Amino acid sequence: MKMKLYIIMLFCLMVGMYSCYDDDTTSGRKEVSLLTITAAHDTLTTSFGEELVVNHLKIEQSGEELPLTYEWAYGDLDISGGAVKPYPIKDTLHVVSTDPELKYAFRELGTFALRLKVDNGETTIFKFFILQIDTEFSEGITILSRDDAGKGRLSFMKTLTKEEISGGKVPTFRTDIMEIANPGMELENVTDMIQQGVRLMVSSGSNGRIYNMDSRSFDIETATSFGGKFPGANIQQFVAISAYSNMHVLSENKRAYVYETDVDELLVLDAFDGLEVDAGVSHSKPVFINYGTSTMYAPSTSSGAVNSGTIFTNYDIVNTCFINTYLYVFSTDKNDPLHIYIPRTSASFAKPTAANTVDYQSSRPIGMDRNSMTVGTKVYNCIYYTYNNEIYRWDPGRQLPTTPSITVPTGMEITTIAVDPDQKLLYVGLYESASTKELKGCLYIYDADSGELLETYDNIADRPLRVIYKERV
Repeated sequence: MKMKLYIIMLFCLMVGMYSCYDDDTTSGRKEVSLLTITAAHDTLTTSFGEELVVNHLKIEQSGEELPLTYEWAYGDLDISGGAVKPYPIKDTLHVVSTDPELKYAFRELGTFALRLKVDNGETTIFKFFILQIDTEFSEGITILSRDDAGKGRLSFMKTLTKEEISGGKVPTFRTDIMEIANPGMELENVTDMIQQGVRLMVSSGSNGRIYNMDSRSFDIETATSFGGKFPGANIQQFVAISAYSNMHVLSENKRAYVYETDVDELLVLDAFDGLEVDAGVSHSKPVFINYGTSTMYAPSTSSGAVNSGTIFTNYDIVNTCFINTYLYVFSTDKNDPLHIYIPRTSASFAKPTAANTVDYQSSRPIGMDRNSMTVGTKVYNCIYYTYNNEIYRWDPGRQLPTTPSITVPTGMEITTIAVDPDQKLLYVGLYESASTKELKGCLYIYDADSGELLETYDNIADRPLRVIYKERV
């Protein structure tokens, strides 16, 4: 049964268009009956395919009560510079009703302008609303996981509205997203997931396949395999967005590719042709690492690519992580592994200064390796990383910690870490291999400053590979 949403709202962008006659009974002229429309709110929100009902408008006439005609129509919202235009509809109007009450199931996703036109034969008036059409999957925590056979699973927990929370609704994960959105289709040998605006992409290690979805609905629009064009291009990681809004990816064959999202095409940058890289640094700008040469690379709009040159020649790069635009490089001296060197640079590889470098002799080997998962938060100016199934917090300017900040329960394996969009929460994906439950994957949410455990969600995924907060677009 379709849910009915009863929302009546006032939009201050109301344009009243009317004509009138002067009232002068001695001259035989009469006063025109003017119209006013009032409602309760500015914005109407409904779900895709669910009937929106608007029936609480108050329409008043200043003079004689004349018969009224109605017209409901919607169109693309006209916004310039972040502000709604005085006439907020651009392009074509779509008329959906001529009844006093609006009862209509919209089948487009996005934000639109809704117009009500009321006419009494003497006056015509318009009332405008902002109309948001969402799905139940528009915003919330999304987990990509895989079972022992490599089959992927998408788990999703919707972010509840204030009204839903006050009504007593409890946030829960749905673990059947693929079955709902794409019946009969499976995610094969999944490796990574990322959101890019209205696109949600999942990579597969099988034949270089990329599943390209609508992030608002999880509908798979393309699932192209690029293995024929690039044999061995088994995609392992989405690295970052380029200056031209294309996605840089890392393949199992140590090649860096560019995925053009708009045309669903994989290609190799000329600057990266023949270049072998071992890892990618996930952030707002793509950075790739060759561990053997201790060199980092990044695409450039002016020169094709830039590299770190000889900055790290004398060091073994152990791991890297961004905090905002700063790139921290965790490394050790090639001749002395106890000599730890942590400089701060950027995606353009500016030479680190002494003031922005931690350089010290340690009494123990570095408590980090190339398999350590890292994530930075600019809000608290720190980096969280994993080592030996524990989570450590490092604050720039200090030596590496020797004790963990977060210890997970016995029997739980840390499989992924991430932060929320505000960078105040730490998401930790866990796998409990000894669990008797069908789904052995869990999500723990911690305060990214104090390390306090805030929420636990058990048995909501297979083996978690990636956790993201899928934002509303």
